[in-house]
Amino acid sequence: MPIFPLPDTEHERLEKLRSYHVLDSLPEESYDRVVRLAGKLFDVPFASVALVEGARLWFKSHIGFPAKEMNREYAFCNHTICQDDVFVIEDASRDPKFSDNPFVAGPPHLRFYAGAPLRTDEGLNLGTLAVVDTRPRTVTDSEKRLLEDLAAMVMEALDMRLLIDRADAAESRFADAIESLPNGFALYDKEDRLVHCNERYRQVYANSSRFIVPGATFEEILRYAVSKGQFPEAAGKEEAWIAKRLEQHRNPGEPIEQKLPGDQWLRVQERRTSEGGIVGFRFDITRLKHQERELARLAWTDSLTGALNRHRFLELAENEIDRTTRHHKPASLLVIDADHFKQINDRNGHAAGDEVLKGIVERFKRTLRSHDIVGRIGGEEFGVMLPEIGADDAVKVATKLCNAISEVPFAFEGQLLRVTVSIGIATHASGDHLHELMRRADMALYEAKGAGRNCLVLKAA
Repeated sequence: MPIFPLPDTEHERLEKLRSYHVLDSLPEESYDRVVRLAGKLFDVPFASVALVEGARLWFKSHIGFPAKEMNREYAFCNHTICQDDVFVIEDASRDPKFSDNPFVAGPPHLRFYAGAPLRTDEGLNLGTLAVVDTRPRTVTDSEKRLLEDLAAMVMEALDMRLLIDRADAAESRFADAIESLPNGFALYDKEDRLVHCNERYRQVYANSSRFIVPGATFEEILRYAVSKGQFPEAAGKEEAWIAKRLEQHRNPGEPIEQKLPGDQWLRVQERRTSEGGIVGFRFDITRLKHQERELARLAWTDSLTGALNRHRFLELAENEIDRTTRHHKPASLLVIDADHFKQINDRNGHAAGDEVLKGIVERFKRTLRSHDIVGRIGGEEFGVMLPEIGADDAVKVATKLCNAISEVPFAFEGQLLRVTVSIGIATHASGDHLHELMRRADMALYEAKGAGRNCLVLKAA
């Protein structure tokens, strides 16, 4: 593999990198969190925050890579720091510049790489935020922007480190600098009284900002904020919530997440100063939380009907059975099949069949309780887990579901499609595992179909 030229600003870049005093430092959760999130968002086995120094690539944080550093000559990141934008290799094995790289030609047989430069305000690239896969991949423009956002978070963390180091030497410069930060900053003295905070800190706590003034204690500010509804999760358990938050504040450790009104989210990171005070940062992670939630929803949901997919349904049903066993409560499982569904597709087309499946799930949800679990476990087959429901009540619920489907036809493009369902019911017995419950419900469903369909059969424990 050819050795690529160094950035034109290599000397200045190395000087700036070393000024952060981060090389060979211990792991830090703020960087590990970004790397874990990058790996999850891009669904890759390898992700890293890497800093390029001299002849080596050193990982500040990484997942998947076995070593703490590697030879710079073989690092894809060497290309990323030579440009301003996200650098992408879709299939390294087909790229003549990378196909003979030992990590491509040999284990772990890398194929895909996408890296965003860790870029300072001066335009110096210190390293990369990268995701790597053993499968060829493509990257959309929105994914590139996401990678850039994550890289910006890493740079914010590095800049925070630099700013804190400088604060002890120049208080006035420190005050000016923190006011320009995009994230909230606050400093409390050893008596836990507010010394200084930036405007951004007051903005993120808008409901209680008028009480965030120098001299007020953290507890006073916190209690006022709770009284003004600043923290929705404290509602109804105010004293317990305040006690827990004070404990976290007075014994800072791992970052915590705070929910604010309007589904806004902050990451709170605090630490003790050498004088015994508390320095704290507030990072807005709303966008990342929403993205993470949407990814989880997509991973758990059947894209057509909105019901849980088979994997997620079985996972939650297993959890419910475990809970049922622990608390000695009843539970029942329904396996439901849309009768003669193939005929609907054959006569009316697959679009009609899709609308029927969506309509079935909608009626199920209107009929069931909010905490009942509904999943699509096959083409036209559904599962319903009924927590704390025994045999008699399960039959009543199944009857309601049958009626909800059969009594009103489904409308599609001017047609009325009459649909019925067959239901197999199994009730949980002590010691039952999910596969045993599913087996009995499947047997009951088979009998219901054999009995002429549009009916239900119970297989009690």
